[in-house]
Amino acid sequence: MSVSQNYELAFHLNPNLEEAKVQEIKHNIENILTSGKAVISYAKDPEKIRLSYPIKNHGNAFFSYIQFKLEEKPVLEELNEQLKLNSDVLRFMVIKTASDLQKRQSMLKQVKMRERQEKRAQTKAATPKESKELDKKLEDILEKI
Repeated sequence: MSVSQNYELAFHLNPNLEEAKVQEIKHNIENILTSGKAVISYAKDPEKIRLSYPIKNHGNAFFSYIQFKLEEKPVLEELNEQLKLNSDVLRFMVIKTASDLQKRQSMLKQVKMRERQEKRAQTKAATPKESKELDKKLEDILEKI
């Protein structure tokens, strides 16, 4: 049984493209993913943004990202190849993100850590009362001597 991994693809497109062409490129990318049995969980519509620094002599670009789950890695190789060949794609990056299992484990760790901190706080709160009681008992014993 293969385990699915979460990924995110972010990409910049040529700012001189018409809106229809931008949407076409986005749909082509989604089709590559879904034909490779990827499950797209979120796809942001491309929007024109001002870049912090020029990419291929462009100060603006259409930016978008797609989050997806994938079991088979050859689809990533095909996606990389198709994006490299498309001259309208200025830059792209695919990264692994935390899987659902990793997210659950992380949340469980946080819950356990909070429980430990609460126990410590309760123990510290109880300590002054106990020490006062011990002080009283000690004084009673000392008075009897």
